[in-house]
Amino acid sequence: MATKKTDPLEELRKQVRELIYQNYKSIDDFCLNSSGVPKSTISRLLSGERTEFRFDTLQKIANGLDKKLTIRLD
Repeated sequence: MATKKTDPLEELRKQVRELIYQNYKSIDDFCLNSSGVPKSTISRLLSGERTEFRFDTLQKIANGLDKKLTIRLD
C-alpha cells in the first residue's frame, strides 16, 4: 500500500499566513515592519513555490510574528 506524501511545510504555511493576517494589514506590512525577511521569500513560502529554508530565515519569521520556532520529529 502506497503511503500518502505530505508537505511538511503545509502546517507552517497555514500558521504563518494566519498570524500575518491577524497581526498585520498585509504581507508587505509584516515584511517592512517586523521580520527583516524579503517579501519575495515570504511569498514563496506561502505559495509553496519554495520548499527549503534556512533555519535563520525561519527564525526571523517567527521573531517577526512574536513566536517561538520549534522543530520536532514525530
